[in-house]
Amino acid sequence: MKKNILIIVLAIILQSTAQTDEKIFEYVNMINNTEIISTSNPQSMVTGDDILWSEDFSDSTNPNITTEDIAGLGDWRWSDVGPSGNWSNGQIIQSETPGNGFMMMEADFYNSSPQNGVGAGETGENVINATFTIGPIDLSSSETNELVLQFYSNYRVCCYYSPADFPNATGEFNDLEVFISVDGGSSFANLNYIEGETYEVNELTEKLSQIPLGSFSPVAEEVYFKFEWTGSHYHWMIDDLSIIQRPAFDLKMQSAWLTMEDPASVEYYAIPKSQMPNQMLIGAEIYNYGYSNENEVILNGMIEGQGIYTTLNYNETIDPDSTVYIESDYFDISMLEAGNYTFTAEITSTGNDVFLDDNAISRDFLITENIYALDGLYTNNDLIGTGVPGGDVNADGVKIANYFDIKQNTILSAIRMDLYGGTYETSLGTFENEPGGEIVAYVCDTTGIFDPAVTELSPDLGGIIWMSDFYLVTQDDVANQEIIIDADEFELPTGAYYVVVELYSNGLLSDIIILDDTSVPQPWFASLRFDADAGTWYSSPNAASIQIGLDGFEFENNSELSEEALQGIQCFPNPVMDYIEITSDEFLNGDSQIIIYNILGEEMLNFKYSGFGNKQEISLEGLASGSYVLEFAHNSKISKHKLIP
Repeated sequence: MKKNILIIVLAIILQSTAQTDEKIFEYVNMINNTEIISTSNPQSMVTGDDILWSEDFSDSTNPNITTEDIAGLGDWRWSDVGPSGNWSNGQIIQSETPGNGFMMMEADFYNSSPQNGVGAGETGENVINATFTIGPIDLSSSETNELVLQFYSNYRVCCYYSPADFPNATGEFNDLEVFISVDGGSSFANLNYIEGETYEVNELTEKLSQIPLGSFSPVAEEVYFKFEWTGSHYHWMIDDLSIIQRPAFDLKMQSAWLTMEDPASVEYYAIPKSQMPNQMLIGAEIYNYGYSNENEVILNGMIEGQGIYTTLNYNETIDPDSTVYIESDYFDISMLEAGNYTFTAEITSTGNDVFLDDNAISRDFLITENIYALDGLYTNNDLIGTGVPGGDVNADGVKIANYFDIKQNTILSAIRMDLYGGTYETSLGTFENEPGGEIVAYVCDTTGIFDPAVTELSPDLGGIIWMSDFYLVTQDDVANQEIIIDADEFELPTGAYYVVVELYSNGLLSDIIILDDTSVPQPWFASLRFDADAGTWYSSPNAASIQIGLDGFEFENNSELSEEALQGIQCFPNPVMDYIEITSDEFLNGDSQIIIYNILGEEMLNFKYSGFGNKQEISLEGLASGSYVLEFAHNSKISKHKLIP
């Protein structure tokens, strides 16, 4: 159970319109992570005599390391434990030697009570700006300028500020910067740290960073490196620095994809045979890490065991320190039947690539009879739901939506979600799945999603076209780590839809936390999250656990329908106007009660009946526009309904 959490009453968002940021990506709410979102499988490129210098931070008092707290709000420090604060969970860097210490900037700590005057239970917004510098390093014995600064890096960055907010910062705002000095520390040049320049806000990243130094003439007797943090949240950990010699030829495949033409860039893990396209393509993001030009690069794509093979000759020159994106032509995959598959993208070239382990990427996918899913690979995952991310006390009413493209008319039979089976510790309390939470699922139109003229999305996206009854999460659901909702065999004509789940936790007493698959970067529209407090939809590069069963398919469900759920209650009309008619499939004798709550959980209307019968009409006249839920109680059983504006 949660401790130190403000309890609020169940509420439903009925009517709200807010500016959406899916297409702009200029602001994202702070979130909390439990696992690494993106990895690049760190692996040292060279070892032994090729290492000219190294530092593993085993000495907490190393005199060659100096720090500077530029803002006066928090400094870098040596540590052997992970970052703390309201938004951090203490996970340490995955370097070669994390146990003997590393350098850390924990901005969250400096923006948590009581640091810098931050009040109890509050989160500060101070812009932390600090550096640590290491040196002097003697590289004068090197026979070549083609050197590389290599280090393990674990970072997560937020939030956006104007330079006017902090005029004394020497680096870019909300950024990670690395500098080099080859004149004994008198002057520093920006190394244009590629990971820092391309970070995703809120994305926890663990990688082995490698920065070429050739253009900075690093062969000198007194070389210094400086690492600078600017931003309010979250942290940066650095470990196991080394200077190594750069190879002449080394291509790195940064990412690869297997996708259909429509919708472009979406990578489903499981696709029903009836919804499979006839053609797909393979693409790759390729980085030239070597100091020589790469020519005649070949992209090979293969679907294992099916004799499906495609080759693309890329004859353009790939310059050192540059990235290219290449894709094959669409190729025929219509012969694929239901089954498990692996696709592989691999690059080769005429250069003598010294490190081939990073030249190929593979992933699994399924062709099914009737299961459709974005998620399922789970080589890495995060969490999403009520109280997660962030431990927000206003998390009730969070909506999570996945995009599904229907190429042939079908029937929506069931919706499934994978629940998180562990506990989630934050400074705001402990979060875990508990019975008693409630879910309402619905299917929404995608109207306006891809229209560049549309800058606002309503909470119900393009409009609700089907909605389930409220589903009460049971102890069996929590034990089985899954929730399955019957979809009443709803017809889905050809088109694009969002399947949405709206989550309620009784004021964070009964959290609903589902898995969020981070294995494959998805386009902005594939998976969305609605923040009920902000009234805003946010895009995600992940794939939330919302799977659908088609054409009569029923997911295996070991949980029983709660005895507390009252069946057979309908509300009409819904969308509502100035009245609502409530009907029951059965004639109800004895005491019944109908309560309507607003978004704050406040009771707005209360109707009691000694004999409800099977139909009653309720006047809503005088009820202000807003967000409401109707609760119908009879014989200790409850039915809850979202009222659609």
